[in-house]
Amino acid sequence: MQRRHLFGTAFGAAAAVVVPAAEASVSDHFGEKMRPIDTENRAPGWGVGAVKPLEVKGRRIGEGRPKLIAPTTSKNPADLYQTLEKFAGMEALDMVEVRIDYLGKLAPAEFAEVTQKAYKAAGDKIVLVTLRNGTDGGPFIAEDKYYGDVYRAVIESGKADIIDLELFRDADMIRSLVKAAHAKGIKVIISDHEFKFTPDEGEIIRRLLLEQEFGADILKLAVMAFSPEDALTVMTATAKMRHYYSDRPMLTMAMGKWGVLTRITGEGFGSDLTFASVGGKASAPGQIPAEECLSVLDTLHRAMNP
Repeated sequence: MQRRHLFGTAFGAAAAVVVPAAEASVSDHFGEKMRPIDTENRAPGWGVGAVKPLEVKGRRIGEGRPKLIAPTTSKNPADLYQTLEKFAGMEALDMVEVRIDYLGKLAPAEFAEVTQKAYKAAGDKIVLVTLRNGTDGGPFIAEDKYYGDVYRAVIESGKADIIDLELFRDADMIRSLVKAAHAKGIKVIISDHEFKFTPDEGEIIRRLLLEQEFGADILKLAVMAFSPEDALTVMTATAKMRHYYSDRPMLTMAMGKWGVLTRITGEGFGSDLTFASVGGKASAPGQIPAEECLSVLDTLHRAMNP
């Protein structure tokens, strides 16, 4: 499977649009020390973007503090169910990610059966089912046919509230899976992962726009940060998506040491969910222990909403 570059597309053109420079204000509501242009963008139609919350199992994603997700890393079904029963009793968690790829390359029907039992074990938590490819942080390469067969089985005979589909797959297959999931009432995350670099701001926006075009209910992007500037690039791109291009919930982050701040400051720039680890078991570098993460999220939320 080869990644496709998004240059020269309509999405690239849309993301490249720059908000027009503000002209002189039509009303004089600035003091002498203010710039003599409408930098506050208070004219009609220039308001800050707002997300339309997505409600799943009584939780509103995109409203309040970012919702907390814990991923599983279990290597066999028995351990998976036991882990999910533990997660079900943790008040800090809103969602669990059932990483079926960690179980090995099972038959599609076996994965579907696993998700049925996993869903029951997870109690009232939102259940996200993910088969992560080796190129995107998973343990093995899942070619398009196998990948599609697994998700079709999960959609038709398994159980999930949300599924995660990778952006850089066969486009027709992704559209078909999104349509099938929505027909069953299952929400869809479309995701992109880069473990070797952070794309520039325009490219991040293009990828998130493409996820939106494919019909994602939640837009996801995770990249590796090698500097504070990389983390700032992710945060700025996310904020611009929220302000100018999308009202859908987003899950964006930079991984690694320099990306940790992106995992806890999402309420300020437009990321509506974040991953945390439980028992020291993380599925990606930089995940913060769940209880500590919740404490910080709540503190920031209270400070931002006095």
